[in-house]
Amino acid sequence: MSFAAVTRPAPRHGANLVITCEHATAAMPAEYADLGLSAAQRADHIGWDIGAAAVVEELARQLDAAAVLSGASRLLVDCNRDLPDADLIPSVSCGIAVPGNRAVDAAERAARLARFYDPFHVAVDAALTQHPGALLLSVHSFTPALHGRERPFDIGVLFDAFDEVAHGLAARAAASGFAVRLNEPYSGLDGLIFSARSHGTRHGARYVELEINNRLLRTDAAARLVAARLTDAVGALLASPSDAPA
Repeated sequence: MSFAAVTRPAPRHGANLVITCEHATAAMPAEYADLGLSAAQRADHIGWDIGAAAVVEELARQLDAAAVLSGASRLLVDCNRDLPDADLIPSVSCGIAVPGNRAVDAAERAARLARFYDPFHVAVDAALTQHPGALLLSVHSFTPALHGRERPFDIGVLFDAFDEVAHGLAARAAASGFAVRLNEPYSGLDGLIFSARSHGTRHGARYVELEINNRLLRTDAAARLVAARLTDAVGALLASPSDAPA
């Protein structure tokens, strides 16, 4: 099994859209022994963004878009974190200790970056190079509650630039029947959309991050239904390009 990034190329005349999923899977090589976690812990939200990959795959299919999905669990290395970030390789996630990350030395860190992190970001750069001027959409999911705090909404649209894109996506998602909030449950203004921002900035692309409540994504069928409901909202952004942040 390959644990590098998975790229779904767009058809020759597909949409000028690149969709990424930084936390697409809970998979990890057998030699990591689940990092000392139970199978249930690894399969929960600390290990991946539940349902996000199915949403990305369906959006890409519906819109004939390119997609890049991470190939290994975020617990090995988080593709939505910058290299200096303390939680790039988390020793604790959502209050759960990760024994296999307790003492990661420089050699192991470098090996994980080379095997799991760098191939994902190289693949995103390649997709954006192949689709100049594309909209970059990063897709994630979030838990309905965290640390005892409820998150009573369906969709979060995260942004730190391109306000018109973010507000347009939020409005169209709301029109599709979703409860939507801007810059929740995390704020793009706090630097929490690293992957989209870094690639978007490097390629001069418009970018935005979509967060979906994972209570809506607990089966592939449910996730694909959510994606189908979001297709028009995302597709509408492609018809109204903007060259600069608002």
